[in-house]
Amino acid sequence: MATVKLNNLRVLVTRPADRSAEFAAALTAAGAVSVLQPLLNIAPLSLPEHEAEIKQCRSLLMNLDSYQSLIFISVNSVHHGLDQIEQYWPQWPMDIDVYAIGGATAAALAERDITVRHSAQAMNSESLLACGDLQHINKSKILIIRGVGGREFLATELRKRGAVVDYAECYQRCKPDIDSGQLQALLLQHKINMVALNSGETLSHFTELMGAAALPYPVLVPSSRVADIAKAQGYQTVIQADNAATAASLTALKHYVQNNPSIHH
Repeated sequence: MATVKLNNLRVLVTRPADRSAEFAAALTAAGAVSVLQPLLNIAPLSLPEHEAEIKQCRSLLMNLDSYQSLIFISVNSVHHGLDQIEQYWPQWPMDIDVYAIGGATAAALAERDITVRHSAQAMNSESLLACGDLQHINKSKILIIRGVGGREFLATELRKRGAVVDYAECYQRCKPDIDSGQLQALLLQHKINMVALNSGETLSHFTELMGAAALPYPVLVPSSRVADIAKAQGYQTVIQADNAATAASLTALKHYVQNNPSIHH
């Protein structure tokens, strides 16, 4: 696949601004044009809107040593979560197993000198749940570090196995400051012929902003779950990567180009 070039792709990269550089650079190196327009922004929690979440998060993090396992679901959860944890725990509490979803999340923890359990290769909730360490967890206390809201799947499955699961919600995901007309103009101006949507929430924002005009655009998505949502919404061309990481995204795009020699210039 390494020899497949993406010269005729003009990709809208919709990741949050501080998370798009690596993917955009990889697209450029592979011959594609990348246009950055975040469709999701990450921000700290705000008062008074998130007063309950802020209090709950503080309470849980102050009692971090009562948990056996800690799960960070994203790079954002590492940045926002560790900044808060370090306020209460200048020295990391003993005997807590730390798990990460995604290689970038594991790398972000390693940069902060946090040792991640050998499930570091888990690229989504499903693969983390397959990890041997998380099979026999009856009565184990697990804290998931995440943003406000999101999927319940991971916690639900862990609870089925007998674990006590709490959420420390330490940041929020916001809609970007762009309207429908601006987005449509951007797509036309840059002759976009591929939209990279790396989460269900980003897909929702794109569909919401574009309406029926979204559906002819080929979309790159990070999982079968998001692919199913896109197909159900009526997208005509859905390219499914194995996960949201840059390498998997590029591989999926190269397969697409290889199987569609007629991609227009």
